[in-house]
Amino acid sequence: MPLRAYRLWGSRGTSLPPYCPLPPEYRRYFDTFAHLYAMALVAYAGLMLPLFVWLGRPGPILIVLFSVLMTLGARGLHHRGYMAWGATLLWGMMLLLIGESIRLYGAGVGFEFYVGLALLVLHISAIPRSYKIVLSLLLLGVVGVLLMSMHQGAPSVELSPTVATWLLWVNLVLTGVLFGGVLMGLEGVTERLERAYRREALHDMLTGALNRRAIIAIAERWQRAKRPFAIVLLDVDHFKRFNDLHGHATGDAALCHLVKCLRQGLRDGDMLGRYGGEEFMLLLPGTSRVAAMTVAERVASFVRDQPLVLPDKSLGMTVSQGLATQDEAATLSAIIALADRRLYAAKGAGRDRVMSWEAFDTLPPMPTRCVVEGAEACPFESPRRHDDSVVKA
Repeated sequence: MPLRAYRLWGSRGTSLPPYCPLPPEYRRYFDTFAHLYAMALVAYAGLMLPLFVWLGRPGPILIVLFSVLMTLGARGLHHRGYMAWGATLLWGMMLLLIGESIRLYGAGVGFEFYVGLALLVLHISAIPRSYKIVLSLLLLGVVGVLLMSMHQGAPSVELSPTVATWLLWVNLVLTGVLFGGVLMGLEGVTERLERAYRREALHDMLTGALNRRAIIAIAERWQRAKRPFAIVLLDVDHFKRFNDLHGHATGDAALCHLVKCLRQGLRDGDMLGRYGGEEFMLLLPGTSRVAAMTVAERVASFVRDQPLVLPDKSLGMTVSQGLATQDEAATLSAIIALADRRLYAAKGAGRDRVMSWEAFDTLPPMPTRCVVEGAEACPFESPRRHDDSVVKA
């Protein structure tokens, strides 16, 4: 296993990556303890070591120094994916230091406060639940035996009342600070993971656009608020050929490239979602039909003018679009159905265009396709209105 150099705290808002890939359900444990190991190193070296040097006993000083080394080792195990072993090692050193401190200085000076901290660390770790119960009972049993022995005899080190009171307050403050640090770290990890899960729940994993559920939810919210908006459904022309001729990996790259082009043509506040397959939905708030046509034509030109560049080839793309506005139908499903019909009309009219027709009753059926020497021949008759005038795209 190659060696890695890690910064103490990691980068802002992120944790250091593990050597072994972790399933999502273990990511919280990993991020939480990545924070705890750094806290433990600071607590041992910056707080406990000066305290025990001031008290002047070599035993706890050696335990603190040994704990620093063991914490570094536990951190290494943690980043290699052995999280339970790392947490057990960290917890074992805490138990050793708590037990030795109580044995030397007795009860009533605050070292028993760290028992709660040790239990907190134990129960937020990735150790199996049955082991947590056993280790908790072990911790409580060891501390209970030590405290009971203190009532039957004097501690190894006699402290003056003033020093004992001062030490009690120091331990109270230290445990409070460490408890607060652990809980803040846990809250930060939980909040960060919640944002990540929320993003995964609302966004398409391939393209990064909103998924169908999210884009429909936004449209429903705008519809209930009587907010004017336009819907554009767009579809990549001849997308099946991308997959058939160039492979599904190229098709995935084409969809990601398409989303990049679409975002360049959208305005601030416009919403982009993957409606299904190679079909996408644009939500354009506060937009009239003319303004929506302008946006749709702009995104189409961005797609048309920026081909997908691959190492060995360059592939052009075009999109067909159907447009409907919020005032054209009473329900959202009817608006979407209207945009969908216009999308298919745009495809039938030759593709690479935007359709926002107002009349559909007189549209002729879609032309029958026939194959002539491997190419599609699609005769098309321009649709007409009720007054027999030609409908223009």
